[in-house]
Amino acid sequence: MSAAGATHTIPEWGNLPIGDKGVSRDRALRLHALAEREKSRLPVPQPILSCSWTAKPSLQAGQVVGVLSVPGATLEILPKIAGAEDAGVRQALTRMLAVAWGLPIADSERTLLATQRDNLLEVLIRLFADGLLVAVRRGLPHRYRPVEEDLAFLRGKLDIHRQCTRHAVRPDRLACRFEELSVDTPLNRVLKAAVRRLTFAARSSANVRLLAELRARFEFVGDSRDPSAEPVRLDRTNTAFHRLYGWARLLLAGDWQGTTMGGAEGFALLFPMNDLFEEFVGRTLKSALAPGRVYLQATGRHALAHGGKGLFSLQPDIVVDGDLVIDTKWKHLEAQDGKLGVKQADVYQMLAYARAYNARRLVLLYPWDRHLPTGAILRRWTVAGTDTVFDIAAVNVGESRQSVANTLRQVVDGRA
Repeated sequence: MSAAGATHTIPEWGNLPIGDKGVSRDRALRLHALAEREKSRLPVPQPILSCSWTAKPSLQAGQVVGVLSVPGATLEILPKIAGAEDAGVRQALTRMLAVAWGLPIADSERTLLATQRDNLLEVLIRLFADGLLVAVRRGLPHRYRPVEEDLAFLRGKLDIHRQCTRHAVRPDRLACRFEELSVDTPLNRVLKAAVRRLTFAARSSANVRLLAELRARFEFVGDSRDPSAEPVRLDRTNTAFHRLYGWARLLLAGDWQGTTMGGAEGFALLFPMNDLFEEFVGRTLKSALAPGRVYLQATGRHALAHGGKGLFSLQPDIVVDGDLVIDTKWKHLEAQDGKLGVKQADVYQMLAYARAYNARRLVLLYPWDRHLPTGAILRRWTVAGTDTVFDIAAVNVGESRQSVANTLRQVVDGRA
């Protein structure tokens, strides 16, 4: 288990002082090193954590949210969500992660989120451990696996080749080949890897107790060298574990190495907000509208052509009904600016989409905050020389999933 230490919470782009009023120099360097390791695998252009050694030394977060934990210190980075305190932001962020990963949150889990005061990592560990414990108490999923064993009595089938070679002079031993029910399955090995990895990350005493019981439940499951390569098969025989497998992947966060080696180097659970916002909006829209209307990360169109071949592939975030293009931007708009602070490069990108998709409407979708007007559509422009509508819209991700879905329907319908 990792050593207990202080938890520091800052918003994205926020600063954590290095020194007496924040984190020690040694732990700051450890957090920065862990962030640099994570930067190598996350698709983010900016540093996850920047070190400043000016008159006021500090660590500055980038546009990534989640948790970085090293011995003695945990840094929680939360998104900026309109009008929400830290507990509300954690609840909204957890809901976004659940939607983005296709993981439904039950009513009992919503109650937990409303009362849980630990950092994001502890919240997610608790959700995973509670759910997994309920499932394994009913029995671990198991499968038949082939076994070859030398026995005094025949079991299954006799392996003629092995019998005639290895036991040619040992008629008292029979080379048996049979199938045996086992809990040592790929799915269980991934779940065990998640439990073991989280054991080194958990600091809440409640989570430590839950994980200890889970480790005992997985006693007869083997350790996996590489959980990402396990040939997990989800079917009707292990339905109760489908979403738990999703949580395991989320909590392991793609960093499969070291799941059996402890947590000496630290634990990271990080998400680029641009990607999370895009995935959350896209999946919410897909569930809110009729099947077949919404396409995510649409491909096949190009900005240019040469010799009958397309050049510069276009990949808008969301296409609805074939001619409504929506691109999500996790950027905060400027209410006092006549153009709301919309970047020229983003407009040019949308114009390329308009041409390629013969779009009737274009929408740039941003997170809403309290400085902006109310309503889904904040500005309505038209593309010069055409009838194509260009909308600037916003959605409050701090609201319930149903409220977010209603707002997105309004965006699609074009209601200001």
